[in-house]
Amino acid sequence: MSFDEYGFHFEKQGRSGYEGPIDPAQQYFEGSHADHAIVRETGQNTLDNPGKCADGPIRMKFELASMNVSDIPGIDELRRHIEAAAAQTENQQGHEKIARAADMASAEKIPVLRISDYNTTGLTGSESLTSEESPLSRLTRGKGGSQDDERGGSFGIGSAVGPMASDLCTVIYISIAEDTGESVMGAYTRLATHTLDGESYRAEGHFTRLTREDDFEYVRPAPTIGPFSPRTEPGTDIYVLGYRMADRDPELERVRDAMIDNFMAAIFQGKLIVEGCAPGNDWTLDSSTLRGFTTGRPEAHAFYEALMDPEPAEKEIPHVGKVRLFVNIDDRLEKKLHTITMRTPLMKIDTFRHNSISAKYAAVLICDSHEGNKYLRQLEPPQHHIWDPARDPKYGSSVINQLKKFTREALKERIVTDVGDEVTIDGLSRFLPTEAPIAATRGAPAIPSSEPGTEATDVESATVQGGGGEQHPHVNAPAKKVRVKVQRPATGDGTEDTSRGKETGGAGKRRTKDVGLPGKGAAGDGASRIEGKDLSFRSWSTPAAGGSDAVTTLAVRARQDESGDIQLVGLGPGGDPEPSYVLPISRAVLHEGGKTRDITVSENTLKDVHLKGGQLTRIDVHMPAGERYRLGVA
Repeated sequence: MSFDEYGFHFEKQGRSGYEGPIDPAQQYFEGSHADHAIVRETGQNTLDNPGKCADGPIRMKFELASMNVSDIPGIDELRRHIEAAAAQTENQQGHEKIARAADMASAEKIPVLRISDYNTTGLTGSESLTSEESPLSRLTRGKGGSQDDERGGSFGIGSAVGPMASDLCTVIYISIAEDTGESVMGAYTRLATHTLDGESYRAEGHFTRLTREDDFEYVRPAPTIGPFSPRTEPGTDIYVLGYRMADRDPELERVRDAMIDNFMAAIFQGKLIVEGCAPGNDWTLDSSTLRGFTTGRPEAHAFYEALMDPEPAEKEIPHVGKVRLFVNIDDRLEKKLHTITMRTPLMKIDTFRHNSISAKYAAVLICDSHEGNKYLRQLEPPQHHIWDPARDPKYGSSVINQLKKFTREALKERIVTDVGDEVTIDGLSRFLPTEAPIAATRGAPAIPSSEPGTEATDVESATVQGGGGEQHPHVNAPAKKVRVKVQRPATGDGTEDTSRGKETGGAGKRRTKDVGLPGKGAAGDGASRIEGKDLSFRSWSTPAAGGSDAVTTLAVRARQDESGDIQLVGLGPGGDPEPSYVLPISRAVLHEGGKTRDITVSENTLKDVHLKGGQLTRIDVHMPAGERYRLGVA
């Protein structure tokens, strides 16, 4: 197609102020990586503009390809303006960007990122000066204006992210509006005030019919750009010329991860499908592949697991309507990931941090009501990365405080239900010996640590078996973390001093090895065993119906599907495991799918337990009334 009548129009400067190479609108996004910023802006605008006749989910496609510079519409005249701006901005902050654009304009090929959306409205309306509020005009040459209709950005500066991500400082737009079915092409560049052929020009250039001086007129029908396929259905293509992240992300995996981090809920709910197409790597991100793409990224996977929450907490809050909190509590996390917030487009906005919550968790707070979307949108700055209560002096603080209070209380309730107030044992099984080793170290006898009111010392008599004395329950300290410290158990024939054994977990009987007592083998021998290193585990005391038993509830999560026996171990007053102590378990009940079933118990061993990987399983351990223990898994 010939572009003889078209080109980049730069308005003459006249008496307007000087515009440097730094675009203030672009600075809102420069703090982020270009890929992260462009994903958030294009993704939000896409989800905000579903087609009126859309069938199925919205689709986005990111394509990276090499393109001949000579195929860029109007490149010859654009090159002259870029070179003039580069020459005249030396020694100014931001000159490096214009200089890179000049080098790229003289290259043979450049990398181009095309971002396409489908099942959307496309850029409706006209580019005419009389249609300044149309979506076509706002995206291609507008800033600072936005319709109050919950569609698109709130500040009209999102279009700046394209030139920010372009080393040529230029983007091309091609769109088919669903109401006309006609394709149109516009383009935009942002340089700096510059002088060319004795005339001073402003920083911005727009691709239009140059022979028409009284209005804008874009190219219709739109041409094919470089190696990319032509658009044939409603939606919009954005071409980022000279994509600045091409060398760092040649397979668009950073783009894919940014889509997951920012739009996971939309993808999870089947509202958004994203494709990537780069040399040597094509990928599709949808509700069926999302889990796989998060598996190697622990933090992203934790939020994915939160979205799997079948019973999210809900509440009606003034000004925002119903909100829901999806929670994943997981001891395997390296740290608390806190709560990310979203409104209707299901894009990550804010992060609520509750340092009073002791458990490791990831949570997602969603407000997708019409009322809440409109209100919360008003609290967001241009980057859409926080809900700022100061943007509504009348109600802002109250609304945000209520959202945070609901989140905090729901988290606390869930933690009591799923986790309890109990100690966490790091790597317990690594410290437990498979057999009681014989220790022949010497020392003086000590007071048995099982007696109430006494203090443990470095040694104890080898003849102490820990059976006597009054029973004293151990009440769990809430939310404390203990590092396991293991001492060798007392062994020998009673005629020599040995190193101290374990502090008792309470009154009862103790089984030992190699101390002259009859032995019949460890419970569970001969069956497969689920070891502590394969589990995430917590325990806490639970009220029992009728008061006849003391019940300790176990919350067990396996890393993968496991079947076999679980051997429990009592913990002494200092948190040390008591592998030789036989717990007085009278019954064990497994909760599964809203039903319960009894588990066979042999001494400390829960027999024939089946655990599904990643799924929290509850087991109630019954003991005689008054017997309360802290428990671990051997």
